[in-house]
Amino acid sequence: MLGMEPKQIARVVRQQEALFSSVYEGLIAVDPEGHITAINRNARKMLGLPSPGRQWLGKLIAEVVNPADFFTCQIAERRQDVMANFNGLSVIANREAIRSGEELLGAIISFRSKDEIATLNAQLTQIKQYVESLRTLRHEHLNWMSTLNGLLQMKEYDRVREMVQGESQAQQQLIDSLRGAFADRQVAGLLFGKVQRARELGLKMVIVSGSQLHQLPEGLDSTEFAAIVGNLLDNAFEASLRTQEGDNTIELFLSDEGDEVVIEVADQGCGVPEALREKIFEQGVSTRTDEPGEHGIGLYLIASYVGRCGGVITLEDNDPCGTLFSLFLPKVKKNDDRTINPIDR
Repeated sequence: MLGMEPKQIARVVRQQEALFSSVYEGLIAVDPEGHITAINRNARKMLGLPSPGRQWLGKLIAEVVNPADFFTCQIAERRQDVMANFNGLSVIANREAIRSGEELLGAIISFRSKDEIATLNAQLTQIKQYVESLRTLRHEHLNWMSTLNGLLQMKEYDRVREMVQGESQAQQQLIDSLRGAFADRQVAGLLFGKVQRARELGLKMVIVSGSQLHQLPEGLDSTEFAAIVGNLLDNAFEASLRTQEGDNTIELFLSDEGDEVVIEVADQGCGVPEALREKIFEQGVSTRTDEPGEHGIGLYLIASYVGRCGGVITLEDNDPCGTLFSLFLPKVKKNDDRTINPIDR
């Protein structure tokens, strides 16, 4: 068989079984008729199926997973990064056909919890934002030191003293303001970095008076909440840099007064075209076309978090131009099983 001796075949089978079991994603293989030919431990765990796995072999996938369309419809076609629902679990799934020459032997399906992927994306986004903030601070520090060096060479000592005192006071005032208004230090640190980043880009970021945050929405941790705010601000920065209209001001209002956490980000940038508004929160959709691989994740990530905590997103035109994103996140999620569509147009 395949030019191998029985011992070699046995060894390969054991290796494949070990590999199949050790993969972190859920894996299920089916034949062309939809019978399960293999299922790994993580698939059973995510789908709420008791062990051992052998009891599921030979069963129709429709008897085990509901709905089963992803496993059975047009099984010969390859599918990648598809959002699906298996036994009530929201997943990102992939499917690859198994062939022997021209003969279709079935398909193997891999999947992972959508919430896990969203959390990993948030953590990666947060790391990128930290790196960007450090890069911005380093750039500003070098410019500032160059100016100081020039003034010292010119023996402008009084001007040096004024510059040092002024910069120190401005930075400390911003830090004190953020500390007082935002109890979550990760969010406060993010906003400090974004203010610096806006200034470096020639933009003005304004934190609207009355902004405060003392309680995160239920179901979101600091990293996830910071990812929401950071992505909204990054989009506003990009939109502002892509147009000559407006005054390059980005306004952020963030408040947990009342039963909801309200986040509003307004820019005077290029706006969101009408043709994109119906799908702007879908994965891979972006107003940017120059670097498609680098965009189309931020708003999708935001929508997934907002939906998870039962919130609502609205998108409106800003005055005189640009976009206003508003998010309303309940502090305490309603205890029901409904699937929440967070997009309110």
